[in-house]
Amino acid sequence: MTIQNVNKAIRDNKTGEEGQGLFNILETPGALKETKMENGSRNNGGPGLEELIGRFLGRRGITEGSRDYYENILNNLLWFSRKEEWPPLREIGREHYRDFLHYVGTVKRRWPYGKRMTYKEATPATIFHYGKVMKTLFSWAEREEYIERNPLERIKTERAHYKEVKPYTDEEVTVMLKSCDEEARTGFRFRGLRNKAIISMFVSTGMRLEELCGIQLQDFDSRMQQVKVLGKGSKERLLPINGECLKALRRYLDVRQPGGRVLWKTDEGGELAGHSIQVMINRLKKRNQLDKDGGVHRFRHYFATRYLEAGGDINSLRLLLGHATLSMVLRYSQFVQVDRALSEHHKFDPLDKLYSRRTAKRREDYSEIVHRR
Repeated sequence: MTIQNVNKAIRDNKTGEEGQGLFNILETPGALKETKMENGSRNNGGPGLEELIGRFLGRRGITEGSRDYYENILNNLLWFSRKEEWPPLREIGREHYRDFLHYVGTVKRRWPYGKRMTYKEATPATIFHYGKVMKTLFSWAEREEYIERNPLERIKTERAHYKEVKPYTDEEVTVMLKSCDEEARTGFRFRGLRNKAIISMFVSTGMRLEELCGIQLQDFDSRMQQVKVLGKGSKERLLPINGECLKALRRYLDVRQPGGRVLWKTDEGGELAGHSIQVMINRLKKRNQLDKDGGVHRFRHYFATRYLEAGGDINSLRLLLGHATLSMVLRYSQFVQVDRALSEHHKFDPLDKLYSRRTAKRREDYSEIVHRR
């Protein structure tokens, strides 16, 4: 059973005896003991790397977004292990980890099936994520007793230096919302109302794209004016839907096609995918000649920074964003403080103060001379 087999079965949402059988295979150590691995190594009492990855991705409780994230990196890891003819799983060690990260960090055209973004040098953040996922895989394998010892346990992964927070401006958000209104008035009522509701929800709650796409109709409580979202690590949280956001959502629900469990639908009545929302945002920005950098996630930055600027509590913001720690929230706080310092600089500029004092002194001297006369 390959990674592709496992994930196809999971995505097909298999149920009943077939689905239960799949999970029994994934959760039973040694169930695939006789599998011949594609990289040429045969199991000797334990899984090979491909089988291990398949079981890791097939765990219960992992969200689709997390699975896609892990699968993308681990498929590349598996390809590299075959290319370099890695030894059996029990012999993989630190040198293989370092070789893999060195390859990711130095080779521009890294993967034969890569997207255009893999044709340029990897950023420190990309290298960090590859190392983090590989360490997570081996840590899980040790806990599940697929390996006796985690060879990467004591390796410290240097934290990535992420790009500075760059939220949308008030003007950019206003232009996009008005563009949706215009679309609703000119023959595309459903699309305009839906897109305005989506942007309103991003701006008002700061939720992630995956969280927004996963909302079911039953997750929205109109009486309590709350929506339930499923965040990272399959953690649920409630977010308030108030004011203008609530109005935009209700207008969309008035024109939404009946039936189905998902909240967001396409013009044809199908489920609206995350990629389609990203395309919609990019088209709005292009149509209105806005800065093309960034995408949906900049709404999250906008929400966080405006929340703090308005006097919101930093720990309340952490809970609303679904962060386990304050580390990311402190980045937003730092951005707000820096932005405030820049905007207030003209009030306290030492050079301006120097000149103003000199001007005041000259005026004082001139006034005294006039008085003497």
